[in-house]
Amino acid sequence: MLIANNIRSVRKHIPAHVTLVCVSKFQSVEAIREAYNAGERHFGESRVQELKAKMPLLPADIRWHFIGHLQTNKVRDLLKLRPHLIHSVDSEHLLKAINDEALKQGFVQDVLLEVHVARETTKSGFTPEELRGLMGNGQMANFSHVCVKGLMAMATNTDDETEIRRCFTMTKTLYDQINGLMVNVPMVNLSMGMSDDYQIAITCGANMVRIGSAIFGERDYTRKLKAVFFDQDGVLFNSMPDHAKAWELAMNENGLPFTALQTYRNEGRTGPSVIHENYRLVHGTDAPEEVIERIYQSKCAHFNRLTGGQLPELVPGVRDVLNFLKAHGVQCWVVTGSGQRSLLENLSNTFPGIFTGVICAYDVTHGKPDPEPYLKAWERSGFKKEECAVVENAPLGVRAGKAAGLYTFAVNTGILPDSELAAEGADLVLPNMQALLQRLTAILSV
Repeated sequence: MLIANNIRSVRKHIPAHVTLVCVSKFQSVEAIREAYNAGERHFGESRVQELKAKMPLLPADIRWHFIGHLQTNKVRDLLKLRPHLIHSVDSEHLLKAINDEALKQGFVQDVLLEVHVARETTKSGFTPEELRGLMGNGQMANFSHVCVKGLMAMATNTDDETEIRRCFTMTKTLYDQINGLMVNVPMVNLSMGMSDDYQIAITCGANMVRIGSAIFGERDYTRKLKAVFFDQDGVLFNSMPDHAKAWELAMNENGLPFTALQTYRNEGRTGPSVIHENYRLVHGTDAPEEVIERIYQSKCAHFNRLTGGQLPELVPGVRDVLNFLKAHGVQCWVVTGSGQRSLLENLSNTFPGIFTGVICAYDVTHGKPDPEPYLKAWERSGFKKEECAVVENAPLGVRAGKAAGLYTFAVNTGILPDSELAAEGADLVLPNMQALLQRLTAILSV
């Protein structure tokens, strides 16, 4: 009854004309059913595979909203599920991919265009100028199999109500301006506001809000752990600065622009997939095998030169975490996209007797953000998923852990904001290993 009570409390602050989307991502079927029995029909998911798994187990009259970041390679699978509304169309490239796939499948998909009004450069979306251009110059005639039902926006992640209100007011103004250009098919949805700011969003004109924790509660983790899967770079070893510099040098030598920020955002991928992704951005085609081999060998050489052939320093506090888990009988595994043998070969020397197993680039077909690496570790551990957890520091790693159905701690040891880790579904974002140790101590004391 807790969820039903939460819904009643939230509903007191939502006018009748405002659609409530219950953010059910990472929630159990039973929790969603309780919200459904309390009268809710709109639910929001952020992972295609999770939505696909839940739909057959829940009532057919649920209106499913896709609210997460959508990769173009997932468009086909998502549209097969016929979502009620896709909120997060953040580029013309994605809009075209949805239109082309909807054309193939023979229907028109309703979407919202995501507008970038927040201060963080890490958030996605069209700029207001891009949206005015797209909607005002007849380009939408090229997208006959999508129907733009409105706009979606996320405010800056801050406690400053003035800044939050600025984001929502700017979006409402843009919504009104674009609607003035759309005489035949005006937009009807303005999706703004989440658990912490939906009341502000409504006062600014939102007629759709996306609420998760205020309904389902904050996720807690108090189960008995039997295995923890650790990423390597940035979690065990403070190696990411050297990796970032090595990637930048190797890419630039081969005419491919690359920055440290891109390294951190691609962290977790196998080396060849990082090269493929960047090569596609520059050339629009897959990288030839000889180019991949040349760049990757160059990257490895630069990394070894930067480190002097020595292991990077450990992430502060990680040895205490590992020793604590070992003392409590919890298996520790390494799950990394790295193929850097200099690191892999020294794990047992650096952490004698700690790790039960290692899953690396040589063990998988698909690296992170695909869930395969963590699924493989979980399968080999022999434990139930609810007895396992992931420790990550990178957005793509968090995405992989969550896609594998595992509780995922995000320890932010890099240069990206916490919001990027949270946006990928991290169950708990922590500032350092000391905070993780405190959390693990509380868990294993239950």
